[in-house]
Amino acid sequence: MRPKHLVSIVLIAVVLVMLMRNNNSMTNARPLVYRESLDEVAAQINGEKLTLRDMAFYVGYEEYQIQQEALVYDPDDPNRYWSMRVEGGFMNAVARKNAMQMALHDELFYQMAMEEGLTLDDNDQKHMDNKLEDFWEDLTERQGETALGISRKDAKKTIQRIAYAQKYQEVYAQLHNRTYDDYAYMEDSYQKLLKKQKYKVNAKVWNRVSFGNVTYNNKKKED
Repeated sequence: MRPKHLVSIVLIAVVLVMLMRNNNSMTNARPLVYRESLDEVAAQINGEKLTLRDMAFYVGYEEYQIQQEALVYDPDDPNRYWSMRVEGGFMNAVARKNAMQMALHDELFYQMAMEEGLTLDDNDQKHMDNKLEDFWEDLTERQGETALGISRKDAKKTIQRIAYAQKYQEVYAQLHNRTYDDYAYMEDSYQKLLKKQKYKVNAKVWNRVSFGNVTYNNKKKED
């Protein structure tokens, strides 16, 4: 093979590799369609996977909370609030991080509750039912269940796991001479506990969830 031909082949190979990398980068950066990606794994903790279906409650809940603040900040263009830089990054990125932290927190305490054979009583069940009603009403008012691709049954499953998690959080706090709030997802006591676990966030999936634009339409307005 002539040197010129060899150089040409090498150059073509380099260009193809660069094109493939660029295409992969564009794909990883493009927001995913949530309802079409429910089986994608967003994270795992202690061997248990959290899919986007499992994360849907947290997406809907966190979007609702931030949207209320955004509408106070600018009723005509809430995207300004979602795009604001705050401590920890842009608001939409902070919301994404908070939703994941809540999910990992609840999954961890749920696992611990199951290991201890914890059960829910009638009061727990009533509180869970009320929480489901409130969440589902808020979600369906904005057709969020369609955007998330989930059913009421999916939401109930997550809220039930949260009920177990919250109940065991109280038990765990008492066992360690702490308060319930000491083990909230942002507190040091909980963060120390989390560091002892085996967990990983799948950034290639989770970072493509466009917070502020899943159950709401907060697209940037043109000038």
